[in-house]
Amino acid sequence: MNYPFVEAFEDAKAHARREFPKESCGLIVKGKYFACENIADDPSKHREGDINCGCQLCSFEISGKVFAKHTANIDVVVHSHPNGPFYPSKADMEGQLLTGKPWAIVTLDEERAANKPVIWGGDIPPVLGREFMHGVTDCYAIIKDCYALGKDKLAEQGIPGWPHDPITIPEFPRMDAWWEGDEDLYEDNFGKAGFVETKEAPQPGDVFLMKIRSSKSNHAGLLIGDSLIVHHLPSRLSRREPAGLWGRQASKWLRYKGAAANA
Repeated sequence: MNYPFVEAFEDAKAHARREFPKESCGLIVKGKYFACENIADDPSKHREGDINCGCQLCSFEISGKVFAKHTANIDVVVHSHPNGPFYPSKADMEGQLLTGKPWAIVTLDEERAANKPVIWGGDIPPVLGREFMHGVTDCYAIIKDCYALGKDKLAEQGIPGWPHDPITIPEFPRMDAWWEGDEDLYEDNFGKAGFVETKEAPQPGDVFLMKIRSSKSNHAGLLIGDSLIVHHLPSRLSRREPAGLWGRQASKWLRYKGAAANA
C-alpha cells in the first residue's frame, strides 16, 4: 500500500465503520490514530438535500480543546464520507486550509470501505500520471503544483523549459462541477493568484483557459518548453501533449505577474 500511516488508517476505517452512517473523525498523531468525538449537530437536525447541512450525517467537528492539545504533533486530520463522495467537498477544502494540516477522507458504504484514503494538503504528488480527483489532483491543482515545485524539481520530473523558481499561488476551495452553478473558478480568481490576461505570444509558464461543453472556462493547463502543454482532464491521467491543438482552442491566455496583478 503506497500511502503513509497504513496501520493508523486501518484504525480510522474501523472507527468509520462503528460510526456509520454518521461521519467519523479523528487525528493521526505521531503516526497513531486517535478517534475523536464528532460534535457536529445531532442527526435529528438533518436537512435532506442541503449541501450546508451541519449534522453528523453530513459533517464533522472536532472539539477545539482536543485539536489544540495535539496540534503540534498532528500528522493528518481524518474523517469519513459515508456513502461518498471520494473527493473533498468545498467545506473540506476550506477546513484543510484553516488547520494547515494534511486531511484525509475514508469513504465507505454499508458493506465496504475504499482501499485507500484520499489525502491532500501535504506533499505534492508527481505531476505526470496522476489520477483525476476533484479538489486534490484536478486541472487547477496541476497548475498550482507546478508553480510550487519550480523549475529544478519540474526538470527532474521531465517537465522542460519551466521559467520560474518555486512560487506559491493560492488554493481556491471549490465545489465539484462548479461551472454548473454560480462559481467561476478561473475568471473570478486568476487576478487574486497573480495572473493577468496576455495577448502576446504564449511562453512557458503561461496558463491557457478553455471552455469544454460549458459557457465558462472550466479547464486550464500550462505551456512548458518544447512546444508542449501539461494539463489534467477528468477520466484521464495528467500528461504532456503538443501545444498546437490546445493552444488554438484556448479562450484566454494568462501570465504570472505576481502580487501586482491584484492591484
